[in-house]
Amino acid sequence: MYEPLNDVRPFLAVDPLQKSLLRYYIRTGYEEKKASSFAYQNTLPFLHRFLQGERLLNTQESADLHIQPLLLYYGFTEFLKAIILFYQPSYPETTSVLAHGLSTRKRKKKDYRFIDDEVKTQRNGLFPLLSSKMFQLTIEEGTRFKMSELFVQLHDMESIIRHDARIIPPKNTTIVPELLTHHMLLYNLSMISRYESEWWGELITSRLSQDVPLIELYLQQAGNRIRTLIREETLKGLITM
Repeated sequence: MYEPLNDVRPFLAVDPLQKSLLRYYIRTGYEEKKASSFAYQNTLPFLHRFLQGERLLNTQESADLHIQPLLLYYGFTEFLKAIILFYQPSYPETTSVLAHGLSTRKRKKKDYRFIDDEVKTQRNGLFPLLSSKMFQLTIEEGTRFKMSELFVQLHDMESIIRHDARIIPPKNTTIVPELLTHHMLLYNLSMISRYESEWWGELITSRLSQDVPLIELYLQQAGNRIRTLIREETLKGLITM
């Protein structure tokens, strides 16, 4: 089976990683002394965050469904905190950028459906930093994204969404890069798994909600898709053009 992250493997040692970061920083406009300083200080953070992300995603593959969202989200976040060093070599400059950059309702209503739930963007944190630095995308603070609107943006979910009459593709919605779509979906699922464990456990065990097949399929596919996205973003920085 093809493992996308194997293409990154040759760079995951101190010497080749530091040299690649140096070339990247010079290529993106830093003078050599500053580029060398950034490459030196970011090599170990990049390396350890990347490897930690891989460990968490590998653990998710054999983990119980109840905790898979936590492993996927925090594994994905470790990868992203490595990749952001390409775009913001001084990261983290302040404690405010260490926040998630997203929020969601903590208490779920009686007739709650995951597809109707929303996440809301915040002023500070990883999500707005990724949006602006990686994608030059400004998303206004307080913008809400509905889970069903995020699902319909994912090609891998088309087969099951076609048969879910509850989900009607919206005429007007904010389209975001796939990497950010996964970030928002996994953020919400991980917060539910972590802070609404009784409700989450009942949802999965009882299988009374139509949300369950959607969530199951998404979690089955997300890990490999994340690996592919991380591979693409990492090689953009590490391979000299």
